[in-house]
Amino acid sequence: MNKIKIITDASATLPENVFNENDVGVVDLKIIWLEEDIDGDLFKKMRNTLTNTSPKTSQPSVGDFKKAFENAFKTYDEIICITISTGTSGTYNSAMQAIKFLPKEKQNNVAIIDSFIVDGGQGLIVLKAVELVQKGLGFKEIILKLEKFKKGVGLVGFAGDPKWLERNGRLSKAGANIIRQMEKVGIRPLLTIKNGKVAVTSIKFKAKDKTESILRELKERIKDKEAILAITHGDAIHVAEDLKQKLTKECPNIKVLFIDEINSVIGCHLGPDGIICSYYLKENDVI
Repeated sequence: MNKIKIITDASATLPENVFNENDVGVVDLKIIWLEEDIDGDLFKKMRNTLTNTSPKTSQPSVGDFKKAFENAFKTYDEIICITISTGTSGTYNSAMQAIKFLPKEKQNNVAIIDSFIVDGGQGLIVLKAVELVQKGLGFKEIILKLEKFKKGVGLVGFAGDPKWLERNGRLSKAGANIIRQMEKVGIRPLLTIKNGKVAVTSIKFKAKDKTESILRELKERIKDKEAILAITHGDAIHVAEDLKQKLTKECPNIKVLFIDEINSVIGCHLGPDGIICSYYLKENDVI
């Protein structure tokens, strides 16, 4: 039986032990903040910075993926690489280009999957890939199942201070100011992923409490169906834990798989205090 390696990029959020115990390869996206030393706790640095700039991200190079693939082929026979959505990054294209620099006999043994999502949603797809490999499914069958599975993965959440989206060019100055004025009167835009891109899914009134707002949205989306869910946060563990407690109490049909901090790649844009729920319905599972 061929050995299959799962690779992803650093925008996928999963508990570190999942990556380590399953030998999941991770290709880093570059984070640059010329005015600040980005080593250490990025969210705390974002909270405390006195500059009017923000950390920026840069997609992995073709060479980064080529190196990751070559290293994987030393031990594995086939590779499935799951990338951040093409709607937010050119990472997928870098991975696709890297295949061309592999020996011809290896090129058909690499599959690149556009997750069409980010953060915990991408993490859930990576985790599903690991489960399918462990069940002993073949290369092509896993690819087909993941392409089906990813369509059922959803995401909702709130950004932190809109200044981070503004500074990164994801939001205009006027748009950021409108959000600030809305938040002052308890109106908050809830974010999601549509067609692979970040979008506003709804406007939540009386939304000063993020957990209650997300809880209402999840109840509307999931209803009484069984679901698997991951909570990620930007240095806001108490908010994440409060949300988990409310979900456990009010929505026994929803299983919270893990709580983890939003990875730095996505955190650069959402900022401290961002909170995201990624989920899929059990009826859409492929196992």
